[in-house]
Amino acid sequence: GIMVGLKATMKACPNVRTHEMAMLRGAAIEAASIVGQAVAGPEGEQVSLYANDASEIMEFATSLLSSGQTDVVPLDQLFAACARIAAVMGTQYVPFMSSILPHILKRATEKLEVSITDSQGSGSKSNDDDDGGYSINIPGMGLKKIKINTTQLEEKANSARAIYEHARSLGKDFGPYAEASADAFLPLLHNEYSGDVRSTSAQALCQIFKAACLSASAGSSAQALPQNLLPVLAKALAKQLSQESDDDELENRFAIADALSEVMYDAFTHKDANGMRVAQISVLDAREIVGHVMILIAGCLSRRSKLIAEMTTDVVDNDELARCDEKLHSEQELLTHLVDSVGYQLKSLGVSFVPIFSQLVAKPLGKLLTSSGTRDGRAKMSATCLFDDCVEHCGPQAASTYAPQLLEGVVESLNDPESDAELIQAAVYGLAQISRNAPNALSARLGQDLMMKVYNLCGNSPKSEADDSALFENAVSCLGSLALFKGSPLFDAIPDKAALTKSFLAGLPLEEDFDEAKVCHDGLCDMVDMGLVDIKAEFNELLRII
Repeated sequence: GIMVGLKATMKACPNVRTHEMAMLRGAAIEAASIVGQAVAGPEGEQVSLYANDASEIMEFATSLLSSGQTDVVPLDQLFAACARIAAVMGTQYVPFMSSILPHILKRATEKLEVSITDSQGSGSKSNDDDDGGYSINIPGMGLKKIKINTTQLEEKANSARAIYEHARSLGKDFGPYAEASADAFLPLLHNEYSGDVRSTSAQALCQIFKAACLSASAGSSAQALPQNLLPVLAKALAKQLSQESDDDELENRFAIADALSEVMYDAFTHKDANGMRVAQISVLDAREIVGHVMILIAGCLSRRSKLIAEMTTDVVDNDELARCDEKLHSEQELLTHLVDSVGYQLKSLGVSFVPIFSQLVAKPLGKLLTSSGTRDGRAKMSATCLFDDCVEHCGPQAASTYAPQLLEGVVESLNDPESDAELIQAAVYGLAQISRNAPNALSARLGQDLMMKVYNLCGNSPKSEADDSALFENAVSCLGSLALFKGSPLFDAIPDKAALTKSFLAGLPLEEDFDEAKVCHDGLCDMVDMGLVDIKAEFNELLRII
């Protein structure tokens, strides 16, 4: 069938080394890898149908590379095809890594050709020249022409993409190659000539780190690699983010911020057989990273504030509104990654993070919890999320200190008809954390008012009809934390808990958040022990939940 023809084209006329033939063979090998992905299926359920073809293609690829015939098929196409095959074959691809990886890393580490010569132009402004160079005034050297091999820059970016795909596809099996790959791409994170090289290298590095974490969690011999790599990589990403100017493409900043957030997430979530994290950020390193990130958050919020102001003036036409809205959405995505990167460090360090929170986070974001400090709903949500995390993870003293401030934001967000679902969800989650970790911050009267708001989010319709299942489940959990669980702040203030108990049981089991599900499971057990749930009367309901 089609694979026979593609493989024949891939190997056609090997002695004809024209550009046209190389491109034809490259298109054939890429098409063969794409067909393989389609045949194997999204979950690899039919991979056996493609295994023989995949092995044949990889043997052809490795033979070309080992013999030095790098002009038979363009290497960018060859590496892209290999990455797709890795995604299909998974563990079966590992034997080919020792043949493929050195050639990818060689491209990444190849010295960039840059020449600086005297310029024939005049003035200090940069000018693009017809031959690909540009003129610029260099302090102490005068006007010079700089020429860069842009083909090499493209090759480095494509190498990063190839490593990203290999690391993502192989997971823990990429672990033995993680250190060499990280060494190759860390310097490219600071490449001064190409934002594309910086952003693709950042994405490759976050997948390399994930693979190292997965490998260490699985008990590999390279147990120390994630811990050794984490501070170097995280600080490099944060530093580069702070050096990306506003003139650079927002996509580059987004890619690097996404990589930083992913690295912090993987450090927080991956544990070894003893339940210890395979990589733990230190307080000293966290302070440095958070310092960079908070400056970036301030810049992001400032740009959003200007855009919001621009969109509310009468002089803005529809095209301009669309442009502003697109920029606003891009800044929102960047903000999310920046805030998440702080949040994962907070969760990892717990009580040890309190000084960082109090000195770097609380003051600039605390004022954004209410509309008196901002008109930007995303700014308010970002502040709410980090204060939620502080009350939950940073110990009883921090919870008592920051719960009253968080509560002000929660009250406003739950009463403001313009609050969107995500802000309400963050507010409800925060109220649950206050109930558990700083119950004294909540008076009985205010607690009951807020409880009715929460009840209306989950008590008037079944879970199956909820528009937002995550918000619904947060409300169910909050309801239990406010009034039903042992030690809850409203437990004694509400003697008749029948209606609340019914709504709580109807919302179980929780499926969106594993940690909240555990809290509610423990709470349900306590409710049964206290006699709030009649086992005989609710037998079928309990059976459904379990």
